[in-house]
Amino acid sequence: MKAGPSRRHRTALAAIAAVAMIVAACGDDDEVAAPDAAGCDGEITQSEIEIWWHEGAESEVLAVQDFVEEFNASQDQVTATLTLVPEADYASSLRGAAASGDLPDVIDTDASFAFNYAWAGDLQPIDTCISDELMDDLLPSIIEQGTYADRIWAVGMFDSGLGMYGVRSVLEEVDARIPEEPEDAWTIDEFDQLLADLREAGYERPLDVKKNYGQGEYYAYLYQPFVWSSGANVIADDFSTTDGHLNSPEAVEALTRFQNWHAEGFVDENEDDAAFVEGRSPLSMVGHWEFNRYRETYGDDLVLMPLPDFGEGTVSGQGSWQWAINAESDADAAWSFIEFTLQPEQMERMAEASGALPARSSVAEGTEKFGPGGPAELFRTQLEEGYTQPRAPHPAYPTVSSTFNQAIQEIIDGQDVQTALDNAVETIDSDIEANQGYPPPQ
Repeated sequence: MKAGPSRRHRTALAAIAAVAMIVAACGDDDEVAAPDAAGCDGEITQSEIEIWWHEGAESEVLAVQDFVEEFNASQDQVTATLTLVPEADYASSLRGAAASGDLPDVIDTDASFAFNYAWAGDLQPIDTCISDELMDDLLPSIIEQGTYADRIWAVGMFDSGLGMYGVRSVLEEVDARIPEEPEDAWTIDEFDQLLADLREAGYERPLDVKKNYGQGEYYAYLYQPFVWSSGANVIADDFSTTDGHLNSPEAVEALTRFQNWHAEGFVDENEDDAAFVEGRSPLSMVGHWEFNRYRETYGDDLVLMPLPDFGEGTVSGQGSWQWAINAESDADAAWSFIEFTLQPEQMERMAEASGALPARSSVAEGTEKFGPGGPAELFRTQLEEGYTQPRAPHPAYPTVSSTFNQAIQEIIDGQDVQTALDNAVETIDSDIEANQGYPPPQ
């Protein structure tokens, strides 16, 4: 079904067009969007910058360390210093640094959380820093995820995607249709029947949804697409309320289907993180980061498919870690390092280190993995053709996320779905009201 993705694609293009107009206007001193002093002016006035990076995957950390060293050796105007912060403490460390006015010059932040800092005045927009050439080459999803209040506040080296991994031979054993393009996604009725067929074939718990990841941002990343795919939204397009959206009949129906998978015992607990690779579950719903491990396990018997269609087309999550610039720092100095990491060579190396999709279309299309005919091409197709949706690019998102995640846990635990979502709506809308609707920065 194309209707849903086409609408989202139009939204993404509208966001890009709006940003392009802002960038063009910045050429006229009388028409620069607020804040007037923010962004790049072509002159570096700061000789030293501090960079924070979350200390997560070792391969990514090593890549960033190399980038800092190479950046410093490539020029003599700016010296960069890297601080690694344990990933488990990263969000709280950022909040503490923002509260005390001690944010570094360049931070990396989970895409959807940047806008609370932007709204609070801790970040500055960077659209004036991005060249036309780079803007044209960035994935639409990268621009969309980094845009808030018609300005770009963050940009990443890579993007993400969700898929349904399957064991082809097992699916063929139960005569399942194998959808390999977004428009061919299983309907939710087909998917529910497939789970029953796989159980009958001897797979007691045929579905892995990475329950071992636990409650956290992964819940929001994986399960908000179920709501979007149903035709509902998590929050209104103007971000004024979640009432009538997150608790709509469509959202309730989608998450009731999800609850039934757990109630009927179709979902593996996956405490050993091996449900799929050991063959207990021939289906695994997870992101791009598992592709290499799964490919090593199953080879050509691995099939990558879109998530089920809950009524209005398949939808994947998007967004990952992105760079942002402290509002008090010299944007040109900070951007000189960020721009260095966005060059094709560096982006290729980070893609190899992270397993993620490069943020530049030209780089992504040139890879064996994500390029035309590649085994993980689906992830690029979803991002480029509008089958993904960002988590709300809005300062209320931290509350949306934590509240949605709690509601998902309650639904998994068997609470009435309508009640769980009504309670979530009350909490989120109270936060929006308490912050006067989060008026955009002026």
